[in-house]
Amino acid sequence: MATVFIGARIPPALSEKLSEFVNRVGATKSEILTVALVQYLGATEDLPLSQRMVELEKRMTALEARFYG
Repeated sequence: MATVFIGARIPPALSEKLSEFVNRVGATKSEILTVALVQYLGATEDLPLSQRMVELEKRMTALEARFYG
């Protein structure tokens, strides 16, 4: 999938929180910002495949827990 570069200015405190989150979860800033925009805009069809897989794994785990108790 082709991507588009977007630049934005954000407050230093928010930048620090983003950097801390990126280090904690092991994702890129682009991945985190893309997921945040998808959620904010309600554009789930634009969710990156890696994030879709994470969401499916969570749902499968919950279903298995309900089924196997």
